[in-house]
Amino acid sequence: MKKVKFKKQILTKSLVKFGVDDDFKELREYIPGEDIRNIHWLSSARASKLLAIEKEHLKNQKIALILLLDKDMLFEDKLQIALKTFEILAISAIYYKQKLEVFIISDKMKKFIPKKIDDVEKIKKYILSLDLKKTTLKPFYLKQKNFLAIYIGDFFYKIKLNPKNKNVLLFIRKKIEENPKKLLFNNLISLDKKQSAFLNSNNLTHYLNTLKKNDKIYKKEKVRKIYSDKNLISILKETFE
Repeated sequence: MKKVKFKKQILTKSLVKFGVDDDFKELREYIPGEDIRNIHWLSSARASKLLAIEKEHLKNQKIALILLLDKDMLFEDKLQIALKTFEILAISAIYYKQKLEVFIISDKMKKFIPKKIDDVEKIKKYILSLDLKKTTLKPFYLKQKNFLAIYIGDFFYKIKLNPKNKNVLLFIRKKIEENPKKLLFNNLISLDKKQSAFLNSNNLTHYLNTLKKNDKIYKKEKVRKIYSDKNLISILKETFE
């Protein structure tokens, strides 16, 4: 029993509780006895009666986890960070009984609807079975609406996002990729053509300018950058709670 209790404590400390949107669904008449914090005072004054906010309940929140996996994710430990990020968020969603859908995007698309925590391990095994060495990312668009859509990838590309969802982008990056002045390597992928390019002083400026321009595309979205030297749990809690 002590071991089970200890494991549960370890698990809950690693969970992320997805917050409820600040937006509300509608206004309704205040029910005497309910929490007065639900009262929308400005609207009540205008209507000359007490009105309460009908909020979107946490249990009704639908979550989509989208992993974007191509050959660039094999650089150093990016894939391991992406997997750990996915694992924490997927287990958290299942633990808090969220409606969860998982999309693994590589050169093909695979969809999962995990119901149990054990299902997360099966999805991880599927991801590790993929041969990403020559994989080019398949175009993907989430048609489902009213989701908290969480995208996990390195985002050295542009993706089309559904404006009917609350989109959160988790950038899995190595700092050296964003400022590779001391690094010369042959497998750098040019951001505009997706081709291998030898990094040197001549094309470094073009690379950095293209990266900066690319990142501006997502300026309106909620973006978090995750590096291996940062505390993953803290970043995720700060993002969602």
